[in-house]
Amino acid sequence: MLLVTAEEMRRLDRATIEGGHASGETLMERAGAGVVEAMERRFGTQLGMRVLVLCGPGNNGGDGFVAARHLKARGADVQAVLLGDPSRVAGDARANLERLAACDLVPIAVATEADLERVLANRDQWDFALDALLGTGARGLPEGIVAAGVQALRSLDDAGTRVVAVDLPTGVNADTGTVARRAVRADLTVTFGAPKRGQFLFPGRAFVGSLEVVDLGLAMDVAGAFPVSLATATDMAALLPARDPRAHKGSVGRVLVIGGSAGLTGAVALAARAASRAGAGYVQAAVPRSLGDVLEVKLTEEMTFLEPLLARIAAADVVTLGSGLSRHGEAAELARRVARETERRLVIDADGLNAFEGHGERLRELRVERVLTPHLGEMHRLCGIDPAALEARRIDAAREWAERWGSVLVLKGAPTVTVSAKGIATVNPTGNPGMATAGTGDVLTGTIAALLAQGLSCYDAARLGVYVHGMAGDIAAGEKGQLGLTASDLLEALPTALLALTRLRAESPAPQPAPTQPPARSQRAEVR
Repeated sequence: MLLVTAEEMRRLDRATIEGGHASGETLMERAGAGVVEAMERRFGTQLGMRVLVLCGPGNNGGDGFVAARHLKARGADVQAVLLGDPSRVAGDARANLERLAACDLVPIAVATEADLERVLANRDQWDFALDALLGTGARGLPEGIVAAGVQALRSLDDAGTRVVAVDLPTGVNADTGTVARRAVRADLTVTFGAPKRGQFLFPGRAFVGSLEVVDLGLAMDVAGAFPVSLATATDMAALLPARDPRAHKGSVGRVLVIGGSAGLTGAVALAARAASRAGAGYVQAAVPRSLGDVLEVKLTEEMTFLEPLLARIAAADVVTLGSGLSRHGEAAELARRVARETERRLVIDADGLNAFEGHGERLRELRVERVLTPHLGEMHRLCGIDPAALEARRIDAAREWAERWGSVLVLKGAPTVTVSAKGIATVNPTGNPGMATAGTGDVLTGTIAALLAQGLSCYDAARLGVYVHGMAGDIAAGEKGQLGLTASDLLEALPTALLALTRLRAESPAPQPAPTQPPARSQRAEVR
């Protein structure tokens, strides 16, 4: 599913109208009707409900006029309010404003905060309030009477009224997720055509509430021009590797996990166990000789070994590098040497990334395809940019550095953004704050490595791994709560998450993927 900026949304609208797919009036009608349908799905019938519809003078207000008309047709007690000068309402919005008179629903125009307060006092309680003040196309912060409308919606929310945002909560930036000093807090946001970036980027994400996307029938054949998508369960299920009925442990992927140091044995154990839980057939852990006995206790199905490292790498399909490795000079040099010399696809995490601190450009020189999985701190050490500045441009910063380093980049956080080496990005919606605990990153590393070893491309393995990892966190949190969630809880939930996607894929009418095999170990995977 596309995840768009405000400008990209305007391009989709223009392409739809100019291509003759639908008129602007038709799109507005579908949008307003879609709001009411979403309300009924979420909250039930609107019959007898007291609904306040606050509309601005632009197209977002026009969507609100349509919604008001459909609500009245369903038996709701509707009061539509136009905040601002009626003479400013034009085009399709004007047509829908005039259409309200035909159904005995003339909006009250208010110009001052006092006027608005008098309208609000017409009912002792409002069941629902619609925010149709400023939509995706808004430029600048709410001002004047619109700002008063935002405050009114905040007060109604505090009083127990359910707030429904039309397209986007007023005060939330559609592109960045930044919020005005006062922004609408919605229980439900009904957006049109495609979700917007700001609906998934914090702090805006916290103001959206539940999100529903209304299909307007846009000209999506131009979608190839848009580089960012939102991961959906259906799309991710389609990426799952299909296992051949003749499979054996050697045919479904060999993963080598390199890491571990004194006091950090848990990290490499978690990564290795995750690789097994995510479907790799044969998992080995390479650790310092002094840690062998400890890891033999922590790992059962997975194997540890202490033989010369580079010779062992040749027997693997995928190598993970960095979990618990430490930042000691010798460990960093080992990480750089393995990254330079291996001919196996790499997942580089944690201290494997820290080994390139201040020299991120060297990542482009690596000979093999690789997935980098930094959090903001590790990203800062690689590129030198302040974490706050990276967070402010989370999607576009990840795209720029993935292309610059010629690597698949997984920028971990809320939300995690996965980017191909060519700058194509997937934003992940799964996961929860309970996953902010030590070791969950190692579980992600092992999960991605297992999917790589089963034959997926670096980009597909990374974005599917991120989705499944977050899904496992959500399953674990549903069973145990977010407080006290541990990385081991995610490990236990990984098979359940994979099973849910497998069942979804079986129910899908889409063609099933052919059984996959990992690349032959004699084949060297070049960076594309």
